[in-house]
Amino acid sequence: MGHKYFLIINPAANSGKAERKYPKILRTLNKRGVDFDYRLTSQPGEAVRLAASVAKDDSLIVVAVGGDGTICEVISGLFFRNENNPKPALGILHIGTSPDFNKLHKIPVKIKDAINTLIKGKTKTIDIGKAAYNTSLVAGAEKKTSYFASNVNIGLGPQIAQKANSRYRKYLGDFLGTLCAAINSLIGFKGMSLPISIDGKDTSFPLLINLTVGKDPYLASGMRALNPIAPDDGRLYVLSIKKTSLINILSNIPKLYWGNILDYNAAEITYAKSLDIGICSDYPQIEMDGDVKGFLPARIEVLAKALRIIVP
Repeated sequence: MGHKYFLIINPAANSGKAERKYPKILRTLNKRGVDFDYRLTSQPGEAVRLAASVAKDDSLIVVAVGGDGTICEVISGLFFRNENNPKPALGILHIGTSPDFNKLHKIPVKIKDAINTLIKGKTKTIDIGKAAYNTSLVAGAEKKTSYFASNVNIGLGPQIAQKANSRYRKYLGDFLGTLCAAINSLIGFKGMSLPISIDGKDTSFPLLINLTVGKDPYLASGMRALNPIAPDDGRLYVLSIKKTSLINILSNIPKLYWGNILDYNAAEITYAKSLDIGICSDYPQIEMDGDVKGFLPARIEVLAKALRIIVP
């Protein structure tokens, strides 16, 4: 007996281009006689609620249909109030902007191949990141918890995401849009100091332009920080990039695309199971898997071998 699939579809992914792509997915699944149901999201956060509504049903395979932001929301829904219990496996049909999650796990992007993987693939168990943060800058703000598969950025990352998502990618495409957003965000960036506890040991990162905490070396839109992190090794990488002169930073941007950013003398990497990050008044935002989610302070930790995904 085959599986039943529950598709959570974000038609707004890829600057709305996903709205033209998802009907082909539905037609293909129908032609192949796949047993499935689906829901369309209409606003941010709705994928979390939809995934949470079926998070205890082990008979389903829940499928994120969108980009990395949709994947992040669906994962958060699967873990919402259900962190230590069995969950449905997660399938991916990527119709978003930059398929970073797919690259890491070698999940095809072409619809036909992706559906074949969904139907005939195997399950793999991977680590997931967990982040608790503030929902606003108001004193005593409510805390929120989200889960992520790729990475969290503090500093330059949230500014790049906001610019790229709001206008740059829409008019320039993924690669050029993100690159222009990065260069524009760098101009005038003052640098930040972050008080951090890594695995319970207090430290600090003075004068950074960005801090990345993640499971996926593919950062966004072709940017990557190749390092020996593995999907199921029970740790997070912590990549810090120090502020130097603007010319020096700009001249090293190509290393982000070549994957050898660790050759840049202002970049450092370490590994951890958990981090507690204090307040940074100048750059308080947190970006997670391509979308700005909330504000510092934050606690970020890894959940080892917590999620089953469908891979080729």
